[in-house]
Amino acid sequence: MKVRSQFSGPYHGSSVSLHGGPRSGREGIALAYAVFGTFVVASMVSVMFTMAGVSDKQADIKRGKSKARLLAEGALSTVEKDVQTALANWDSPLGAGTRTLGGVDVDFRVDAIGDEATLTDPSGILRIVQPYELQTRARVDGVVASAHKMVNVEWTPLFQFAVFYDQDLEIHAGPDMTLSGRVHSNRDMFLGGGSTITMDTNYVRAVGGIFRSKKDGSAAGGNVDIRRWVANPFDPAEPSDFNRMFSQGQLPVSSLSGYDSAFRDGFDADGDGDFNDAGDWLPFEFGAAEYWSEAAGYAGGSGQTVMTGQHGVQEAVTPNVGSIAAFEPDGSKGYFHENAGLSILVDGTTITVTDADGHDVTALIAPALTLTDIADTRQSGGDAVRTRVLEIDMGILNATSYFPPNGLIYAAHMNMGEGTEAHGVMLTNGSELAANLTVASESPVYVHGDYNTVDKKAAAVIGDAVNLLSNSWDGSKQAGSLPGASETTYNFAMITGSYGSEEDRYNGGLENLPRFHENWSNIPCNISGSFVNIYDSEHATGDWRYGADRYTAPRRNWEYDRSFNSIQGLPPFSPMAVSAKAVVSW
Repeated sequence: MKVRSQFSGPYHGSSVSLHGGPRSGREGIALAYAVFGTFVVASMVSVMFTMAGVSDKQADIKRGKSKARLLAEGALSTVEKDVQTALANWDSPLGAGTRTLGGVDVDFRVDAIGDEATLTDPSGILRIVQPYELQTRARVDGVVASAHKMVNVEWTPLFQFAVFYDQDLEIHAGPDMTLSGRVHSNRDMFLGGGSTITMDTNYVRAVGGIFRSKKDGSAAGGNVDIRRWVANPFDPAEPSDFNRMFSQGQLPVSSLSGYDSAFRDGFDADGDGDFNDAGDWLPFEFGAAEYWSEAAGYAGGSGQTVMTGQHGVQEAVTPNVGSIAAFEPDGSKGYFHENAGLSILVDGTTITVTDADGHDVTALIAPALTLTDIADTRQSGGDAVRTRVLEIDMGILNATSYFPPNGLIYAAHMNMGEGTEAHGVMLTNGSELAANLTVASESPVYVHGDYNTVDKKAAAVIGDAVNLLSNSWDGSKQAGSLPGASETTYNFAMITGSYGSEEDRYNGGLENLPRFHENWSNIPCNISGSFVNIYDSEHATGDWRYGADRYTAPRRNWEYDRSFNSIQGLPPFSPMAVSAKAVVSW
């Protein structure tokens, strides 16, 4: 029987016999091996493609897992900021929800853990601490990753800072200036001036850096002396040792900067690779921790006065500018308007006053209210145009039975513009207040004459801008003239707008945060309170300019009001700065 071969080739149709001749046997075996080899190669290729597919899928899974993890961790930071913002604006943080990052929805959950704790440091500064657990969960290409974080959220009353800036803090005063109390910037700090800035405090903090220069990078003169750390800088029994923050010109070694955050590499005098020898200077990050730590032999504890983002300083979130608005974009009242015990709104020439219950009490308050105008050459750009103000006579208001029982007055003009259209509120005859009082406004506020100097109360003024008029102010100022000021004392905390400095536009710095309108040359301006700048002015937007018919600077006798160290000494409705400190992440 013949078996027809299924293979084509030169021997197609021949018999196949395992016992055939030598040639036919070898060819048959070779042919069998070829068939087997082809099968093996095909199988190996198939396996390789299968393995490659598996490998690609594993790589995709790893990429998805990495991306999901990064998104989950990124969302943690967003949720943490959301919690701080909500609490700073008197809201409760969302318990759960979704945040979108990179086009991916990330689920989150926020849980308060345990009870609030109230902590007070040796100098009396208050912190309210609440632990929170934050959780996020992200899904990318079917792969899920989660992230967790435990944080201690801390509230600190804003008025327990001598100076608090949400933007860059610049101090370039001409005459000497002494700051007692805590100094904080949520961005950078630029220090210098014509003479000496003395920081008599155990707290000088910037989330960014601290620089002995102007914001444009040019050299800043003068001296900056900062106290070494003590537990309670308000205790006169504590040691009072100061070290100088050297400018570039004062630093004993060659450097492109002063002894500040730009001094990153240090100075190794003998080039031996360490900073342990005479003439060596540690990089600022490490040197500041030593230079402004407690003095040798100090038995009151340990710490450091000067800290920056390099040392872990984090942002403290503050209320947004909508809190001083008469109405939010959604039509609801701003926080201070909503909670006012007395609300005074001006619409054109119509004044409407309501009490906390919404009752119209305009007729009863009317004797304390006057619509007038004022020359503000900063807002008018030096022109003769005057701006409308609502004058509130605090002495007359004291005598009424409608002084707000909760200590909060809200007063503002409706439909304001900018410049001279930024109609203002002027507080006059305010040397004595009937009780603790906070006045808040979306408008610029002008404080005329001694304020809160008789039987001093806890007081604050919050506005788009805060302007100080001396006891000598009589309203006769005109463009091209500059009336003389007289010594005046103001006892209140202030929250006021400003604007960021640009290369060709200095905002006047802390020394001009309260705005002046008279010739104050060598005249004392006495302020006891707290200086807070947490938003840009939206209405009083005139550029800072010195001299001519704008103003000349006073002799600044400014100090932190130590009564604010206690809760009882704070003005009504004092806002909070909210920070968060990580405890653990996983």
